[in-house]
Formats: sequence, C-alpha cells, structure tokens
Amino acid sequence: MNLRILARRRIPAAVLTGVFAAILMAILVTGSPCPDALAVNVSKATKGLKYERLPSSYDKLPPAKRGGTLYQQLSGNPKVINPVLSNDNNSRALEGYLWATLFSEDSDSLNPLPYLADSFEISPDRKAYTFTLNKAAKWADGSSVTTDDVKYTFEKMMDPKTDAAALRVYWEGVKLVVKDSRVFTFTVETPKFDTLRSLYLFTAINKKQFEKEADFNKARAVLSPVGNGPYAFKSFSRDQSVILTRNKSWWGYELPHYKNRYNADEIHFRVIVDDNLAYEKFVRGDLDLMTFNAEQFSVKVQGVDKDKIGKSAADVKDGPGGRDDKAGKAAKKVWAQEIQNRAPRGYNYVGWNLRLPLFSSVKTRRALARMLDYKQVIDKVYHGYQFQCTSPFGSLSPNSAEDLRSKSKMLTFDRKAALAMLKADGWADTDKDNILDKAIAGKRVPFKFELKYNSNNPLRGKIAQIVKDQFKSAGIDVTVKAVEWNAYLDDIDNRKFDAFILGWTATPYPNPKQIWHSDSEKEHGSNIVAYSNKKVDTLIDKANVEFDSRKRQETMKEINRLIYEDQPYMFLSEPRSVLAGFTAKVGSPSGIWAMQYDVSPPDDLYQFVP
Repeated sequence: MNLRILARRRIPAAVLTGVFAAILMAILVTGSPCPDALAVNVSKATKGLKYERLPSSYDKLPPAKRGGTLYQQLSGNPKVINPVLSNDNNSRALEGYLWATLFSEDSDSLNPLPYLADSFEISPDRKAYTFTLNKAAKWADGSSVTTDDVKYTFEKMMDPKTDAAALRVYWEGVKLVVKDSRVFTFTVETPKFDTLRSLYLFTAINKKQFEKEADFNKARAVLSPVGNGPYAFKSFSRDQSVILTRNKSWWGYELPHYKNRYNADEIHFRVIVDDNLAYEKFVRGDLDLMTFNAEQFSVKVQGVDKDKIGKSAADVKDGPGGRDDKAGKAAKKVWAQEIQNRAPRGYNYVGWNLRLPLFSSVKTRRALARMLDYKQVIDKVYHGYQFQCTSPFGSLSPNSAEDLRSKSKMLTFDRKAALAMLKADGWADTDKDNILDKAIAGKRVPFKFELKYNSNNPLRGKIAQIVKDQFKSAGIDVTVKAVEWNAYLDDIDNRKFDAFILGWTATPYPNPKQIWHSDSEKEHGSNIVAYSNKKVDTLIDKANVEFDSRKRQETMKEINRLIYEDQPYMFLSEPRSVLAGFTAKVGSPSGIWAMQYDVSPPDDLYQFVP
C-alpha cells in the first residue's frame, strides 16, 4: 500500500507492500523464488500449501531491558486512529503499536511472521486462504480477539459508505467465510501477485467498540481506540501529544520474534508542527529519535551543530554528562548518521488536476516538466541528498525503466525547449499582459493556477516558490498557498485543488492500481489527479495477475514509460538514504540501528534509559 508522505516517522513493516506475495506466488507457480528476492518456506498440505516459519532476524535479539519513556514527534494531529480509515502518516505512525496484523514481517528479509494469526493455508487454485487466529490474542480490555471482530472489520472496510477506498483497491473480489471463532477463509475471484500479502496484512478492529455507532466514519472511537498490540492508548491532547502505555502482559511477548521488542514503558508522541522546533528539541534531548530532512542534516547536523552532535553511538556511550575518553572529553547528548539500506525511499511530486482544461494536454504537461530546474530543487532544497525521479515505482528499482534515466529521455530542465513546446501546443500571450493564454473549448484561458502545499513542510514551501519563480519567467502565473495538514488532506480528497505538492512511499513490489488505474479515482480513491490511460489500465491488470517476477517487471517498466510520457505528475525527487538521529538514552544492544527494509529508526528494537 502506498501512503501519503508527511511525517518522517517509522512506518510499521505492515505498511510496506508486495514483496512476500510475489515471492511466494512465484514459488507456487514456477517452483522457484523470483531472482531478486529471498525464498520462503511452504510445505505441501493435503488441501494445498501451508505456511512454514523461517528463522527471523528478530530471533537473534538479546534479552531486553524494559522501562523508560520514549519521546517522538508527530508533525500534526492524527486525523483518525483507525486502521480502516487512516490515510495519513500521523495516524498510521500509531497503528503498529496499537494493532496486530494477521502476520507481520521480518524487516531484514520481508519474510512473514505469525502475529494475530499463527498459520495460513492456500488452496491448490490459490483462490482460498484460510487463517487461524492465535488463541492467546486479546484486546487491550482483556477480551479475546475472535472472528466476530474479523467479520465486522471486513464488512465495514468493504462498505462503500466507509471512507476506505484506497484499501478496497487491494480487496476487489474478496469474500470472507467464517468457520468458527478462530478459523476463517478469504476467497478471491482472481488471484493476483500481491493477494496473499494484502490478506495477511489485514488489521482487525474491536467490534464491541464500534458496533453501536451510527456513523462509522465519525465514531468517537476513532480517537480513543481499543487495540490488541503491544501498547494501549492512554491519551490524546490536540496539538499537544498522544501517549501510549506498554501492555506489560501483552500476549505477543510469547512469540519468539516479539519477545525482546517494544521495550519502552511509555511512548510520548509530541505534536510538533514546526520541523525546526522539533530539531531544536532533539538537540536538547527532548526528542529521543528523529528522522531529519535533508536541509536539517546538511546545514545543521553536519554544519552549525556538528560539534554538538556525535557521529555514532560511541560518541554518547556514557550517556548525558558522561565521559567519552581518557582525556575526559564530555560525551555528547545526541548522535546522527546517514543510513544506507535496501528500503525503498518514495518520491515527491507536483500533482496536476487533470479535470481542469489547463492541464488536459499531455504536450503542456511535458512542457511544464522541462520548465523546472530539478538540480536547483535537489541542491537548494535537498542539499544533494536526493536525485531526480523518473518513476513512481522507485527510479532505480527493477520495476522501473532504466532507459528513462538516459540523457535523451529524462525530462531535464530546458527553458528554451519548454517555451517551444508551449508555443507548439497553442500557448501565447495574445493580450500582452505577460501571461500566456490559449483557446480551450472556445474560451480564452489564461495560464494561471494555484499550487498548494502542507504548511508544516517548509521544504515543500521552498519547492513551491521555485516553481512559482521559474514558471513566471515563462508567462505562467502561479499562486502559492500553504494549508494546514488535515485541511490539506480534505482538499485533496475532495479534489479542491489546481495543483499540489505531495509524496508517496515506495514499495519493493508495488501494485500500481491504487494510484494509476482509472478505476481508482472513484470514491475519493488514490488516483487523486484523475489520470486515465486505457493502455495503462490494461497493463496494470496484466501485471497484477502475473506471478513470474521477470515478466511482471517488464510490464511494470512499460507502465512506467507510459506514465512518465503522460506526466500526470511532475516527478521531482527521491531520497538516497535515511537520515536519522538518536539521544544517548536510546540503546541498541544488538548493534542494529536499522534493518534492510526499515524506512526510519526501528524503535521497537531499542532499549531506553529510564
């Protein structure tokens, strides 16, 4: 599943999309794992295939010391705390602590691990997936998790009246059959490459908490959840904090891969909208973990504050006020580093509202893509820690077309070419007001539009200003507008925009249907800009039922080429790494600060000074 990017928080492993399903399905169809992924064990059962657990990186964690409080940032108020309804990262940042998915994943290998369910079986035709709930699983109120909760959640998620259109993309044609209080089966009409993974990342909510609510979308419980994860919800103070408290008798600690994880007794999410303020709190030690933006890391961590911030855990090994060496050098309070791993990084983009005549022409959109100086964005906004994006699937991934990165095909900055392309598409300053105009559907339309961004993201504000300045010199009038995050999401969901700046997370094996299929524009779906290309639709449908990873990647590359040709987004840039910081109280006895597919610091592994 792809998620809108705002808060630079660790996204729980359950949010990443696509890898294991592709791996297992390749095994089922071809008898061998796909070449760019790790193998998964399945064994033959009398009625199909049965899951077998592989050794996990988490099994090797040393015994945990529990206690202390972990302070982290939320860059805005959570909109809803409900995994069926949430569509922003401030809400999703809380979900991995509060709810268990049917299966979780090893962040080093992406292999599945039992969680709310302890097993699954797949029918020979891959149309039936039977799960058995862990009999020890309980809600925070002490009641057992049963298939009643599963059934209630599934029915709410699939109800068109529920604000869950993005989720339903992954559940098309799925039906649920309950056998008893622990065993249930999902059936599908057409198995897809990511069917299994979509199913096993299902998150059940507490039926008892919601069943008497008249309007599920506006239920009081969305901001006071009863979960079944390692932490229980304690409090939410708007614009101040969200506090979670560890369930010391949590049933999940009996699972070997959770035995030594989730060690802080409390987690305090401080709502800090201003990233610069969050940074200052981190340097003072008031936030224990931070994922920096590129400007913070370049200008402050490696610049003005380099003497305050260590370069490794060794620089804070004795804790605040301690001594680091024989010379009596005082240990630093915080340290930071650039972390390289295999995790996909996501990308930033400008989205054009294709419903508007202004952006209806592919020629115009391609001209706009040549009007922006990407190097200026990368150097001035991201200080060289990003690179130009040419694909919605991770520009350097096996799913993306390598040829688009060639000099002849990459849409790089070329003002002269952009102006010629606009002229060829009918744009001219006919009334001599220094603004281009064009006859569209019999009306003279000036090239004016409003570009929105979320107000708590100053880097997007800088990008918006660069776009405004560079477009102005070409006769395009851009008005920049900053909008508070939740209001911004509402504007996007309700299609109240001309253009906007946003981002998507990336996944190793993405399902393009959520964002790029024309059907996904419906019901406030993730096709925000109303992109429609019948050939792309056909290729997406083809890719999603292809279990051979090599063939699927070739189809994905063709989808990439067509989308890049159409430019429904102006694709901006992708991060090259994770930029993370830690206070002295954060310890990693295993020496692991990030696993291969962690997209930010994995605080579930750390231990803390009380």
